[in-house]
Amino acid sequence: MMKFLLNLIANIFLILSLLPGHVQAHGSVVDEGDLCVINIGFYRAHFKIFQPRTSEQTEFCEDLPDTGESIFVMEYLHNELGNVPIEFRILRDVTGLGRFAQLSDVQAIEDIEAATVFLQKARVEPGVFTVLHQFEGEGDFLGLVTARHPETDQLYSAVFPFHVGSADWGYLPLFALLVLLAQTGYLYMLKGWRPFSVGKGHTQDRAYTRVLMLLPVFFLLGAADSQPGFWVSESGMYRVSMQSQVNPLPLNQIHSWILNLQTAEGLPVENATLELDGGMPAHNHGLATAPVVTANLGNGDYQVEGLRFHMQGDWVMTLTLTIGTSTDKIIIPVSI
Repeated sequence: MMKFLLNLIANIFLILSLLPGHVQAHGSVVDEGDLCVINIGFYRAHFKIFQPRTSEQTEFCEDLPDTGESIFVMEYLHNELGNVPIEFRILRDVTGLGRFAQLSDVQAIEDIEAATVFLQKARVEPGVFTVLHQFEGEGDFLGLVTARHPETDQLYSAVFPFHVGSADWGYLPLFALLVLLAQTGYLYMLKGWRPFSVGKGHTQDRAYTRVLMLLPVFFLLGAADSQPGFWVSESGMYRVSMQSQVNPLPLNQIHSWILNLQTAEGLPVENATLELDGGMPAHNHGLATAPVVTANLGNGDYQVEGLRFHMQGDWVMTLTLTIGTSTDKIIIPVSI
Protein backbone atom coordinates (compact mmCIF):
# COMPACT_ATOMS: atom_id res chain seq x y z
CA MET A 1 0.00 0.00 0.00
CA MET A 2 2.79 2.43 0.89
CA LYS A 3 4.54 1.78 -2.42
CA PHE A 4 1.28 2.40 -4.27
CA LEU A 5 0.72 5.73 -2.53
CA LEU A 6 4.28 6.87 -3.13
CA ASN A 7 3.99 5.99 -6.81
CA LEU A 8 0.68 7.85 -7.01
CA ILE A 9 2.14 11.01 -5.47
CA ALA A 10 5.29 10.83 -7.59
CA ASN A 11 3.33 10.46 -10.79
CA ILE A 12 1.03 13.37 -9.92
CA PHE A 13 4.06 15.63 -9.54
CA LEU A 14 5.61 14.19 -12.70
CA ILE A 15 2.55 14.96 -14.79
CA LEU A 16 2.14 18.41 -13.24
CA SER A 17 5.72 19.20 -14.21
CA LEU A 18 4.93 18.36 -17.83
CA LEU A 19 2.02 20.76 -18.08
CA PRO A 20 2.70 23.88 -20.16
CA GLY A 21 2.83 27.22 -18.42
CA HIS A 22 -0.07 28.63 -20.43
CA VAL A 23 -2.51 26.40 -18.56
CA GLN A 24 -2.46 29.16 -15.96
CA ALA A 25 -2.47 32.00 -18.45
CA HIS A 26 -5.07 34.72 -17.79
CA GLY A 27 -5.87 36.57 -20.98
CA SER A 28 -3.77 39.66 -21.68
CA VAL A 29 -1.63 39.48 -18.53
CA VAL A 30 1.49 37.32 -18.86
CA ASP A 31 4.09 36.30 -16.32
CA GLU A 32 7.57 37.35 -17.46
CA GLY A 33 9.92 36.12 -14.77
CA ASP A 34 9.38 38.17 -11.63
CA LEU A 35 7.14 40.68 -13.43
CA CYS A 36 3.60 40.58 -14.76
CA VAL A 37 3.05 42.41 -18.03
CA ILE A 38 -0.27 43.46 -19.55
CA ASN A 39 -0.51 43.77 -23.34
CA ILE A 40 -3.00 46.39 -24.55
CA GLY A 41 -2.64 46.01 -28.29
CA PHE A 42 0.96 47.04 -28.94
CA TYR A 43 1.13 48.94 -25.64
CA ARG A 44 2.73 47.16 -22.69
CA ALA A 45 2.83 47.91 -18.96
CA HIS A 46 3.97 46.25 -15.75
CA PHE A 47 0.81 45.08 -14.00
CA LYS A 48 0.35 44.39 -10.29
CA ILE A 49 -2.35 44.41 -7.64
CA PHE A 50 -1.97 45.18 -3.93
CA GLN A 51 -4.25 44.38 -1.00
CA PRO A 52 -2.49 46.48 1.67
CA ARG A 53 -4.99 45.81 4.47
CA THR A 54 -4.63 42.03 4.30
CA SER A 55 -1.38 41.30 2.43
CA GLU A 56 0.71 44.43 3.11
CA GLN A 57 3.25 44.88 0.27
CA THR A 58 2.66 41.54 -1.48
CA GLU A 59 2.17 41.93 -5.23
CA PHE A 60 -0.40 39.87 -7.13
CA CYS A 61 -0.59 39.35 -10.88
CA GLU A 62 -4.32 38.75 -11.02
CA ASP A 63 -6.02 36.32 -8.61
CA LEU A 64 -6.60 37.93 -5.23
CA PRO A 65 -6.76 35.95 -1.96
CA ASP A 66 -9.13 38.31 -0.13
CA THR A 67 -12.04 40.62 -0.66
CA GLY A 68 -11.79 44.26 0.38
CA GLU A 69 -9.57 47.11 -0.73
CA SER A 70 -7.55 46.32 -3.87
CA ILE A 71 -5.19 48.64 -5.76
CA PHE A 72 -4.54 47.98 -9.47
CA VAL A 73 -1.31 49.48 -10.83
CA MET A 74 0.04 49.73 -14.38
CA GLU A 75 3.59 51.06 -14.81
CA TYR A 76 4.07 51.97 -18.46
CA LEU A 77 6.71 50.29 -20.61
CA HIS A 78 5.85 52.72 -23.41
CA ASN A 79 6.21 56.45 -22.80
CA GLU A 80 3.37 56.95 -25.28
CA LEU A 81 0.92 55.48 -22.76
CA GLY A 82 1.35 58.60 -20.68
CA ASN A 83 -0.50 60.50 -23.43
CA VAL A 84 -3.22 57.90 -24.04
CA PRO A 85 -6.69 58.01 -22.41
CA ILE A 86 -7.14 54.71 -20.54
CA GLU A 87 -10.45 53.25 -19.32
CA PHE A 88 -10.47 50.56 -16.62
CA ARG A 89 -13.52 48.37 -16.04
CA ILE A 90 -14.21 45.39 -13.74
CA LEU A 91 -17.12 43.08 -14.59
CA ARG A 92 -18.69 40.06 -12.96
CA ASP A 93 -17.83 37.05 -15.09
CA VAL A 94 -21.26 36.50 -16.60
CA THR A 95 -19.71 34.52 -19.47
CA GLY A 96 -19.11 31.47 -17.26
CA LEU A 97 -15.79 30.90 -19.06
CA GLY A 98 -13.53 31.78 -16.14
CA ARG A 99 -9.84 31.96 -17.06
CA PHE A 100 -10.64 31.17 -20.73
CA ALA A 101 -12.70 34.34 -21.33
CA GLN A 102 -11.43 36.49 -24.19
CA LEU A 103 -12.18 39.91 -25.65
CA SER A 104 -14.78 38.48 -28.05
CA ASP A 105 -16.62 36.97 -25.07
CA VAL A 106 -16.72 40.33 -23.31
CA GLN A 107 -17.91 42.03 -26.49
CA ALA A 108 -20.73 39.48 -26.67
CA ILE A 109 -22.13 40.45 -23.25
CA GLU A 110 -25.59 41.88 -23.96
CA ASP A 111 -25.67 44.37 -21.07
CA ILE A 112 -22.11 45.23 -20.15
CA GLU A 113 -23.21 48.05 -17.83
CA ALA A 114 -25.30 45.64 -15.75
CA ALA A 115 -22.29 43.33 -15.37
CA THR A 116 -19.94 46.20 -14.44
CA VAL A 117 -18.99 46.52 -10.78
CA PHE A 118 -16.37 49.24 -11.26
CA LEU A 119 -15.64 51.78 -13.98
CA GLN A 120 -12.85 54.31 -14.20
CA LYS A 121 -13.70 56.44 -17.21
CA ALA A 122 -10.96 57.20 -19.72
CA ARG A 123 -8.30 59.49 -18.36
CA VAL A 124 -4.68 60.37 -19.10
CA GLU A 125 -2.20 59.45 -16.36
CA PRO A 126 1.50 60.17 -17.00
CA GLY A 127 3.86 57.42 -15.88
CA VAL A 128 1.61 55.20 -13.74
CA PHE A 129 -2.09 54.34 -13.93
CA THR A 130 -3.67 53.44 -10.57
CA VAL A 131 -7.22 52.60 -9.52
CA LEU A 132 -8.69 51.42 -6.23
CA HIS A 133 -11.71 49.15 -5.82
CA GLN A 134 -13.41 47.60 -2.81
CA PHE A 135 -14.50 44.01 -3.48
CA GLU A 136 -17.54 43.21 -1.36
CA GLY A 137 -17.71 39.50 -2.16
CA GLU A 138 -15.79 36.58 -3.63
CA GLY A 139 -16.19 35.36 -7.17
CA ASP A 140 -14.90 35.41 -10.75
CA PHE A 141 -14.35 38.74 -12.46
CA LEU A 142 -13.13 40.15 -15.77
CA GLY A 143 -10.81 43.13 -16.03
CA LEU A 144 -11.16 45.21 -19.22
CA VAL A 145 -8.55 47.86 -20.04
CA THR A 146 -9.10 50.06 -23.10
CA ALA A 147 -6.61 52.54 -24.55
CA ARG A 148 -7.54 55.00 -27.32
CA HIS A 149 -4.72 56.07 -29.64
CA PRO A 150 -4.68 59.90 -29.45
CA GLU A 151 -3.94 60.37 -33.18
CA THR A 152 -5.70 57.53 -35.01
CA ASP A 153 -8.58 57.16 -32.50
CA GLN A 154 -7.97 53.39 -32.69
CA LEU A 155 -9.12 51.42 -29.62
CA TYR A 156 -6.88 48.74 -28.10
CA SER A 157 -8.27 46.47 -25.40
CA ALA A 158 -6.97 43.89 -22.95
CA VAL A 159 -9.06 41.38 -20.99
CA PHE A 160 -7.82 39.49 -17.95
CA PRO A 161 -9.98 37.05 -15.98
CA PHE A 162 -9.26 36.82 -12.25
CA HIS A 163 -10.68 35.31 -9.09
CA VAL A 164 -11.26 37.06 -5.76
CA GLY A 165 -11.39 35.15 -2.50
CA SER A 166 -10.60 31.53 -1.67
CA ALA A 167 -8.34 29.67 -4.07
CA ASP A 168 -9.67 28.81 -7.50
CA TRP A 169 -8.46 25.24 -8.02
CA GLY A 170 -9.51 25.09 -11.65
CA TYR A 171 -8.96 21.62 -13.10
CA LEU A 172 -6.79 20.33 -10.25
CA PRO A 173 -9.54 18.33 -8.43
CA LEU A 174 -10.63 16.71 -11.69
CA PHE A 175 -7.01 16.01 -12.57
CA ALA A 176 -6.42 14.29 -9.20
CA LEU A 177 -9.58 12.24 -9.67
CA LEU A 178 -8.45 11.09 -13.13
CA VAL A 179 -5.06 10.01 -11.75
CA LEU A 180 -6.74 8.11 -8.93
CA LEU A 181 -9.10 6.38 -11.37
CA ALA A 182 -6.19 5.45 -13.62
CA GLN A 183 -4.30 3.88 -10.74
CA THR A 184 -7.40 2.06 -9.52
CA GLY A 185 -8.10 0.70 -13.00
CA TYR A 186 -4.56 -0.60 -13.17
CA LEU A 187 -4.96 -2.45 -9.88
CA TYR A 188 -8.14 -4.12 -11.07
CA MET A 189 -6.34 -5.37 -14.18
CA LEU A 190 -3.84 -7.30 -12.15
CA LYS A 191 -4.47 -10.62 -10.45
CA GLY A 192 -2.43 -9.52 -7.48
CA TRP A 193 -1.60 -6.29 -5.68
CA ARG A 194 1.40 -5.27 -7.80
CA PRO A 195 1.29 -1.53 -8.54
CA PHE A 196 3.80 -0.61 -11.28
CA SER A 197 5.23 -4.14 -11.32
CA VAL A 198 8.54 -4.51 -13.12
CA GLY A 199 8.72 -8.29 -13.10
CA LYS A 200 8.66 -10.52 -16.18
CA GLY A 201 5.39 -10.80 -18.00
CA HIS A 202 4.21 -7.35 -17.04
CA THR A 203 5.36 -5.39 -20.09
CA GLN A 204 1.82 -4.92 -21.37
CA ASP A 205 0.62 -4.04 -17.88
CA ARG A 206 3.25 -1.35 -17.58
CA ALA A 207 2.44 0.07 -21.01
CA TYR A 208 -1.27 0.14 -20.24
CA THR A 209 -0.57 1.80 -16.90
CA ARG A 210 1.43 4.60 -18.51
CA VAL A 211 -1.34 5.20 -21.03
CA LEU A 212 -3.88 5.46 -18.19
CA MET A 213 -1.61 7.83 -16.31
CA LEU A 214 -1.23 10.08 -19.35
CA LEU A 215 -4.99 10.46 -19.82
CA PRO A 216 -5.09 13.42 -17.36
CA VAL A 217 -2.26 15.04 -19.33
CA PHE A 218 -4.17 14.70 -22.60
CA PHE A 219 -7.25 16.13 -20.92
CA LEU A 220 -5.45 19.16 -19.51
CA LEU A 221 -3.49 19.80 -22.69
CA GLY A 222 -6.73 19.71 -24.59
CA ALA A 223 -8.33 22.11 -22.12
CA ALA A 224 -5.37 24.46 -22.35
CA ASP A 225 -5.36 24.44 -26.15
CA SER A 226 -9.12 24.75 -26.52
CA GLN A 227 -8.77 28.53 -26.30
CA PRO A 228 -5.71 29.39 -28.44
CA GLY A 229 -4.36 32.92 -28.79
CA PHE A 230 -6.60 34.90 -31.15
CA TRP A 231 -6.87 38.51 -32.19
CA VAL A 232 -10.42 39.69 -32.76
CA SER A 233 -11.60 41.95 -35.60
CA GLU A 234 -12.98 45.43 -35.02
CA SER A 235 -16.51 44.21 -35.68
CA GLY A 236 -16.07 41.23 -33.35
CA MET A 237 -17.27 38.90 -36.16
CA TYR A 238 -13.89 37.33 -36.97
CA ARG A 239 -10.71 36.21 -35.22
CA VAL A 240 -7.28 35.20 -36.45
CA SER A 241 -4.33 33.25 -35.05
CA MET A 242 -0.78 33.29 -36.38
CA GLN A 243 1.94 30.68 -36.73
CA SER A 244 5.38 31.82 -37.85
CA GLN A 245 7.74 29.79 -40.02
CA VAL A 246 10.52 30.81 -37.60
CA ASN A 247 10.13 30.83 -33.83
CA PRO A 248 10.96 33.10 -32.09
CA LEU A 249 10.27 35.81 -34.62
CA PRO A 250 13.56 36.69 -36.33
CA LEU A 251 15.23 40.07 -36.81
CA ASN A 252 16.25 41.05 -40.34
CA GLN A 253 15.19 37.73 -41.84
CA ILE A 254 12.49 37.26 -44.44
CA HIS A 255 10.05 34.60 -43.30
CA SER A 256 6.43 33.54 -43.72
CA TRP A 257 3.33 33.17 -41.56
CA ILE A 258 0.30 30.93 -41.61
CA LEU A 259 -2.82 32.87 -40.62
CA ASN A 260 -5.89 30.94 -39.49
CA LEU A 261 -9.09 32.94 -39.97
CA GLN A 262 -12.29 31.96 -38.17
CA THR A 263 -15.68 33.37 -37.34
CA ALA A 264 -16.31 34.42 -33.74
CA GLU A 265 -17.96 31.01 -33.29
CA GLY A 266 -14.79 29.19 -34.39
CA LEU A 267 -15.80 28.23 -37.96
CA PRO A 268 -13.07 28.49 -40.64
CA VAL A 269 -13.45 31.36 -43.11
CA GLU A 270 -12.71 30.32 -46.68
CA ASN A 271 -11.99 32.43 -49.76
CA ALA A 272 -11.41 35.71 -47.94
CA THR A 273 -9.18 38.38 -49.41
CA LEU A 274 -6.44 39.30 -46.93
CA GLU A 275 -3.98 42.19 -46.93
CA LEU A 276 -1.28 42.48 -44.27
CA ASP A 277 0.65 45.63 -43.49
CA GLY A 278 2.42 46.96 -40.44
CA GLY A 279 4.76 49.38 -38.79
CA MET A 280 6.21 50.75 -35.57
CA PRO A 281 3.97 53.53 -34.22
CA ALA A 282 6.63 54.58 -31.71
CA HIS A 283 9.09 55.25 -34.57
CA ASN A 284 6.52 56.34 -37.17
CA HIS A 285 7.66 53.97 -39.92
CA GLY A 286 6.34 50.91 -41.71
CA LEU A 287 7.74 47.57 -42.82
CA ALA A 288 10.80 47.38 -45.04
CA THR A 289 9.04 44.72 -47.15
CA ALA A 290 5.57 44.24 -48.60
CA PRO A 291 4.14 40.94 -47.31
CA VAL A 292 1.79 39.13 -49.68
CA VAL A 293 -0.81 36.41 -49.16
CA THR A 294 0.43 33.76 -51.59
CA ALA A 295 -1.83 30.78 -50.92
CA ASN A 296 -5.24 29.80 -49.60
CA LEU A 297 -4.42 26.52 -47.84
CA GLY A 298 -8.00 25.62 -46.95
CA ASN A 299 -9.72 25.21 -43.59
CA GLY A 300 -9.27 28.92 -42.91
CA ASP A 301 -5.46 28.85 -43.35
CA TYR A 302 -3.68 31.46 -45.48
CA GLN A 303 0.05 31.67 -46.21
CA VAL A 304 1.75 35.07 -46.00
CA GLU A 305 5.26 35.53 -47.37
CA GLY A 306 7.75 38.39 -47.43
CA LEU A 307 7.71 39.45 -43.77
CA ARG A 308 10.84 41.09 -42.35
CA PHE A 309 11.21 43.04 -39.12
CA HIS A 310 14.30 45.23 -39.39
CA MET A 311 14.23 46.73 -35.89
CA GLN A 312 13.75 45.44 -32.38
CA GLY A 313 10.75 46.75 -30.52
CA ASP A 314 6.95 46.75 -30.75
CA TRP A 315 5.30 46.40 -34.13
CA VAL A 316 1.64 46.64 -35.03
CA MET A 317 0.40 44.51 -37.92
CA THR A 318 -2.92 45.38 -39.55
CA LEU A 319 -4.79 42.57 -41.29
CA THR A 320 -7.52 43.82 -43.63
CA LEU A 321 -10.24 41.27 -44.42
CA THR A 322 -12.55 41.46 -47.40
CA ILE A 323 -15.31 38.89 -47.23
CA GLY A 324 -17.97 39.31 -49.87
CA THR A 325 -18.86 42.98 -49.84
CA SER A 326 -17.82 43.64 -46.23
CA THR A 327 -14.43 44.79 -44.94
CA ASP A 328 -13.02 44.34 -41.45
CA LYS A 329 -9.68 44.79 -39.71
CA ILE A 330 -7.68 42.88 -37.12
CA ILE A 331 -4.77 44.39 -35.18
CA ILE A 332 -1.91 41.96 -34.41
CA PRO A 333 0.71 43.29 -31.95
CA VAL A 334 4.21 41.86 -32.42
CA SER A 335 7.25 42.26 -30.17
CA ILE A 336 10.75 41.52 -31.46
